[in-house]
Amino acid sequence: MDAMWAGRSLALWDAFTDRCVAGRGRRLRVHEPSRRSRVAAWPLSQVIWCASTIEALKHAGHPTVAARWGDGTTAPRAQSRLPIHPDSDELWTALQWYRSGEAYLDHRPRGKRYYDDNAWLGLVAAQQGLLTDQPRWWARAAEIARFVAAGHLESGGVYWVEPGDTVNACSTGSGGLLFAALALESPLLTDAQREAWADRARSTLAFMVGPLLRDDGLVADHVRADGTVEPSVWAYNQGLLLQVAARTGDAATADAIEAAVARGLPPSVLARQPATFACIWLRSLLAHRALAGSDEAPEVADYLERAWARGRAADGLLRGVSRYDDGVVLDHVSVAGLAAAYAGGPEVWSKLL
Repeated sequence: MDAMWAGRSLALWDAFTDRCVAGRGRRLRVHEPSRRSRVAAWPLSQVIWCASTIEALKHAGHPTVAARWGDGTTAPRAQSRLPIHPDSDELWTALQWYRSGEAYLDHRPRGKRYYDDNAWLGLVAAQQGLLTDQPRWWARAAEIARFVAAGHLESGGVYWVEPGDTVNACSTGSGGLLFAALALESPLLTDAQREAWADRARSTLAFMVGPLLRDDGLVADHVRADGTVEPSVWAYNQGLLLQVAARTGDAATADAIEAAVARGLPPSVLARQPATFACIWLRSLLAHRALAGSDEAPEVADYLERAWARGRAADGLLRGVSRYDDGVVLDHVSVAGLAAAYAGGPEVWSKLL
């Protein structure tokens, strides 16, 4: 376990909770540091993912994390101060504000149900299932996967939003990874259910290496309603292909996308992508390396060191990294979560989703 990055992940989490978390329980609200309104479901999914990876360090016995992280009940600070560490359960409870039927809206009061937003939430739940061995997390993942499956087409692609028009790599890949995780790891499935989810995962892989794959071996952004392809390259879509390929047993495709990213998204280019996209690629790389039996990931260490050295503002938030939008939360917690994941070593890496 890397004690330095474990400590830095906690420092980043402290900066986030000090400035971007208010309330407790169902009233817990994650917000941008300069605003009071809640963030959308997509940033919140990555907040929960970050909490999950830090909790993994606690379960692995890291003394600093274990001493400061709750055991399911978050100790409040002095009166009028914010909670120190809302854990995954408390954050999941706060997610109920976004609930709509069997899935989650991107926001209220006039939000939509995006298949990728929901798949990211399902992946957080599945990751918690892997890290904690608690069946309730797998039940949550399966419920969300059933919603995502409603947007899964015979072609193998997954619509971006309900009702669908474009078929996006982010929804196809995140949905496929969720399907694969359930098929491989959920303790709650029958053999028939397991095979059904595996079939879905394989079909999403076929779509990503079919209509979505560019001539340079990288994954394009989406297929438009008229069948044409939007060719933009984002790092997180490459990570999703890497994970789906690795977890469906397609080692050749996993190796091919890793090589394509090395050619097309070298560190100087990756640093200009939104930090959350870069971090999703890099955590996918950690998972792939661990599953292949490696404990080496110098690319991740280099990225984290650059973000830590150049990205932190005086308030401790990562305002200087390349950002997804005008907010801070999404990119900050993505880097903090990657730092915790990296600190955990291959035992944690293999369970990252």
